[in-house]
Amino acid sequence: MNRMIIRLARKRAGGHPKVPPLRSPSKGSLLTAATRRSCQRLCKNNNGMAIVEFAMMLPVLLTFFYGCVELTRYILIAQKVEKFAYTVADVSSQNQTLTLADITALLSASDDVMQPFTFGNSGKVFITSLYRPDGAAAKVNWRYTSDSTLAVSSTLGAVDAVPVMPGTFAFDNKENVIATEIYYQFTPLLTSQFFGTTTIYRAAFYKPRLGSLTTAPI
Repeated sequence: MNRMIIRLARKRAGGHPKVPPLRSPSKGSLLTAATRRSCQRLCKNNNGMAIVEFAMMLPVLLTFFYGCVELTRYILIAQKVEKFAYTVADVSSQNQTLTLADITALLSASDDVMQPFTFGNSGKVFITSLYRPDGAAAKVNWRYTSDSTLAVSSTLGAVDAVPVMPGTFAFDNKENVIATEIYYQFTPLLTSQFFGTTTIYRAAFYKPRLGSLTTAPI
């Protein structure tokens, strides 16, 4: 009987293995697990992505916008300078005589063509009378230069010299031509390596309608 009790006790002792005691995790393992969970949540979080993308594209968008504005300004000013040149040459050639007062009034009125851009010292006007006497070479009879600090000069040559005409232009005997040259210094709103200061040049040529304008205005 005692032997059976001892056997039963041994079987019960063997049927219930000892459970090892629980160990508390170390601080390092807890920190690693917390960092892993934080990284996982961060990777799954899409909040603020649009703001980041916009911030990356903003410099490109601003540069593109600035380029469009400056290109539009340049084209518009170039068109106005060309219209200015043709207006001055056309109206000048419609006079029988020209005086300094006539030219001053003409330039003052034609200055409205440049609006809303200011002309002033940003531009310069040359009005030149070119004439070829019978049997002689053409020459520059006289030239009017507007009052401006812009450092430019006429491309047609000096007074009393043979004019330097564009292309294959040729004078007939006793032919008189009124030439208007307009210079305008284009300055961008913000100076940059893409858009620097440049000078716009336009010229127009008209024949006098009511007689030769070979006498210098006084």
